[in-house]
Amino acid sequence: MRIGGKTRVAALAIVVLVALLLLNAFLVDRDTRAAHSFAGGQVVELEGPDLNVREYGSGGDRAIVLLHGYSASIEWWEQVAPALASSGQRVIAIDLVGHGGSEAPRSDADYGAVGQATAVTRALAALGVRHAVLIGHSMGGHVATAIAEREPALVDRIAVIDTFGAAGLIEMPLLGEIGCWPVIGAAVDRLRSVDALTEDSLQTGFADDFEVPELAHRSLEQLTHRGVCESSAADELNDERAVAERLATIGKPVLVVWGENDVLTPTDPNVDRYTQAGLEPQVIPVSGHSPMVEKPEALVALLAPFASQAG
Repeated sequence: MRIGGKTRVAALAIVVLVALLLLNAFLVDRDTRAAHSFAGGQVVELEGPDLNVREYGSGGDRAIVLLHGYSASIEWWEQVAPALASSGQRVIAIDLVGHGGSEAPRSDADYGAVGQATAVTRALAALGVRHAVLIGHSMGGHVATAIAEREPALVDRIAVIDTFGAAGLIEMPLLGEIGCWPVIGAAVDRLRSVDALTEDSLQTGFADDFEVPELAHRSLEQLTHRGVCESSAADELNDERAVAERLATIGKPVLVVWGENDVLTPTDPNVDRYTQAGLEPQVIPVSGHSPMVEKPEALVALLAPFASQAG
């Protein structure tokens, strides 16, 4: 049986497409990035991945440490950090591994809970911090939890903001999931720079009626594909033991804050989970998943007195 010309062309096109997808996946797999100054930060050179940090307020060995969420950066704290520092406290915002201006290494382990916790702990040691109030948003709360468990002498108290408390209590956008599928995911990930395509996914990080800010797009574009798919601190901790239980038994003062209209990590089931663990979440009205951007004054009103009691 003879194969027609159109069939041969279609078969050739499929072969070429598969080859291009495999090549793209190969190139993305090797994609790394050195640390660089971003959003007013400075690079701290470390034994492991170098991190981009920004400091506010006075010096000293005590500091409030701000850890952003997945696909975010230190830029998300710009309405909160100066207010916390206005009382004379040292405030340090840190870009997590692979995010913002921090290094994006090739090792997958650097993006997990232990890897992120190790990198942040090294940065704090390099900055002379011996006592820290950790404040983590979303995934940053999971990293803060890991640090508190591994370095109890370093951590005075811990606050988590919209940090889902157990496995399954998060609604990941479809585009984010497709972007990590084998082979095709690397190609789909190339579309992250197209704002119109990422707008809906980014909207889940805010209340439905809150306009997605440009900083969300800027932060997302800083991520490599490996950073998108291997930043697994949240899943890593919750799969082993629910974060709500970890924090309830951590032996440190804990503050849990939630946005009333969070759709990414839905408010009611998460608040219920933390309450069942014995904690008392504070809910910020009208806010979605990111109170530090949507309702910074209300968030500071909760964080400032909590942080001031440290030590």
